[in-house]
Amino acid sequence: MPAYNEETNIENVVRKCAGALKEFGVRGEVVVTNDGSTDKTGVILAELKKDIGNLVVIEHEKNAGYGAALSNAIKVASGDLIVTIDSDGQFDIGELPLLLAEYNRGYRVVAGYRKKKMDSFLKVFANKVLSFFTNCLFGLKLKDANSAFKLYEGALLKSLKIESRGFQTPTEIMVKLKNQGIEIREVGITHAFREKGKSALSTFRTTYAMIMFFLYLKLKIYLSNKKFINEI
Repeated sequence: MPAYNEETNIENVVRKCAGALKEFGVRGEVVVTNDGSTDKTGVILAELKKDIGNLVVIEHEKNAGYGAALSNAIKVASGDLIVTIDSDGQFDIGELPLLLAEYNRGYRVVAGYRKKKMDSFLKVFANKVLSFFTNCLFGLKLKDANSAFKLYEGALLKSLKIESRGFQTPTEIMVKLKNQGIEIREVGITHAFREKGKSALSTFRTTYAMIMFFLYLKLKIYLSNKKFINEI
């Protein structure tokens, strides 16, 4: 998980993730990238490491963006499976068995879609528009491409070149997996209102950045299909 100025949420989310691994009998680790936080997020993570032996913390001296933080956490993760989740507490790691069940049925990628996105009207509307836009642009059939709570076969996720540095990273991953012919299984999950702290996401700026990046990605896929470039 990436974390940026989440001092009010990070301890609860990390402890829940570590507890879920024990509860569900999963051998693993919790990997957090502290993305240049200016609050007490780094201090809290350092204290948590004393109690949680399987907590891995990556420190960014300066804020590099959601995508960079997530990408670096993926690189460090050592598990056969990688689960991505946000650090704001809006997703419930207790629903991990829903994703694991689909993986055990043979799906290499299981994406949680928010049955009801609990955010402001503007953010909910923007997410619906972006989902429609990306589905049309890339031939996806996903209910919620940009949801952060997803499970991947570790080697498959690590093989991708993640370019985005912003909040569009989960969708970028979906697009690149779909371009490889990987089947994506979606599972309905719950989504909670952010109880504490303030989101770093600016709706208009983020939406514009997403659209520009997706147009760039569409061009790369076109050039790749025409053999002008080797990879996307």
